[in-house]
Amino acid sequence: MVRKALSSAEIEGLISADELAGLAMEEAPRSRMLKTAGSSDDWSCDYGPFGEGDFAAAGEADWSLLVQNVEQFHPDTADLLSHFDFVPRWLLDDIMVGFSAPGGTVGAHIDTYHVFLIQGQGQRRWKIGREPISDEVYIQGLDFKVLVDGFDGDEVVVESGDVLYIPPKFGHDGVTLKSAVTYSVGLLGPKMSELFSGYGQYLSEHEQLDQRYVGEDLDIESSGFILSPSAVDNLRNQLSERLIAKDFTQWLVEFFTESTHEEFGIYTEREDVLCLDSFSAALNDGASLIKPNFIKFAVTAAPGGEFHLGFDCHSFALDEGRFTVVQALVKEQAVNAQNLPALMHHLEFLHELYNHEALEFAENS
Repeated sequence: MVRKALSSAEIEGLISADELAGLAMEEAPRSRMLKTAGSSDDWSCDYGPFGEGDFAAAGEADWSLLVQNVEQFHPDTADLLSHFDFVPRWLLDDIMVGFSAPGGTVGAHIDTYHVFLIQGQGQRRWKIGREPISDEVYIQGLDFKVLVDGFDGDEVVVESGDVLYIPPKFGHDGVTLKSAVTYSVGLLGPKMSELFSGYGQYLSEHEQLDQRYVGEDLDIESSGFILSPSAVDNLRNQLSERLIAKDFTQWLVEFFTESTHEEFGIYTEREDVLCLDSFSAALNDGASLIKPNFIKFAVTAAPGGEFHLGFDCHSFALDEGRFTVVQALVKEQAVNAQNLPALMHHLEFLHELYNHEALEFAENS
């Protein structure tokens, strides 16, 4: 845990409890309200959007409101992400924000991913496990996962500005002491089955890559119903060849920029599409471009030195010039023709990114 990792000024800029409630009344955000008064037999979980009556009926204690993907709806909260360049941002799932009244909790549980908990307003007491749990058992009949037996651990009280890190599979249980807003930055890696099925789907969409196994190099040992060791090795090698191919690297940047929210990550154009001439004129007149914090990029190098940029399940091949521009953009600072002259040599590329909302004109342009 890091005490006072964020200043009071930084915390004040994040979404407030009232704004979070307003967001939970809209259709697009995914929201839940957990009521945890009494024993776990009485606990409940309702899904949004909510109305004013739902909040009035919740009472003064023992309930929590959780809203997913807040970085997509509240740009100032997305600024939190600038503090997390020390982690792989391409693994970011979302910023979930929770408000909880005194006594509010989601119960003892584990997550299978890395979580950073930033305390905003209020005060919470956390119990954190000392080692990962591998054989978890959950209470039956609840719409959210709560461990039957709890876990052994240490307790800590967090206050505004404190940041708590929870590793994967470590038990944790937070209870609100004073009405609190907590910002949860989650880094979620895929399951191996998701990687295999995702790449398989990608191959099926590219016929030239989706080669059929035709049994080359088989011998008499694989006659009848027998797969000989050489046949097994041959199949394994063919799979391995696909995994070291350039297209696998290209697919990875697409895969890791797919949003977990059904309304994001579909590579659609903005409503106010700008023509290339107008875009170029704006940059020539001194306008600056910036990549918003909430936009996820993934950048990697393919065998042979070719770079790829992924955004919203779409990929771009990058030469060294484009790569230099992308390196500047991922710093999430304003760039223009004055501080990055190379910008003007890649206008069509940047224009496409802009029209698909990967870039914006900086406010001070």
